[in-house]
Amino acid sequence: MAITTQRYTTVAIALHWITAVLIIVMLVIGEDWIKAPKGVAPSNPNLHVSLGLLILILTVARLAWRLMNPPPPDVPMPAWQAKASKALHWGFYAILVVIPLSGLADLDKVIGKRRPEFADLTFFGLFKMPHYSMPWFGNLHDAFTKVAWLLLAIHVLAALKHQFIDKDGLLRRMSPH
Repeated sequence: MAITTQRYTTVAIALHWITAVLIIVMLVIGEDWIKAPKGVAPSNPNLHVSLGLLILILTVARLAWRLMNPPPPDVPMPAWQAKASKALHWGFYAILVVIPLSGLADLDKVIGKRRPEFADLTFFGLFKMPHYSMPWFGNLHDAFTKVAWLLLAIHVLAALKHQFIDKDGLLRRMSPH
């Protein structure tokens, strides 16, 4: 018996995969672009903050698109898995908003204490990067990043479970084919 599933819209799929690639890039090498030992210039802080803000913009676009274009119905699964899936997805949306915002909050502290040259960072050269002083929130940037790693691991493992154990066609809903 063939399993048929409804797919996400092309826009939702594109936003998902572009955001996913950017998140993985930022988690794997993004920190190296902005952090460096004292006296050593970071390799590419503009790229770090530009991609961070781009992830925020794409996340807001994804949320707006999702509100205007509800996702397809879930594939059949136990109620606890459906609830966990929804919690994971909304957790991802939340973390993809708070990581860039906490980074911008941390940027002001970094400019003032260690890197005054960061005051001139731009969004892909288009405009000066906004930043604000909220040190307690900025201090959470690294913790939020660790949460993103955890959510990513759970998300990938759950997708693999659906693909290879449940064989329920869930991945086809978001595949970019």
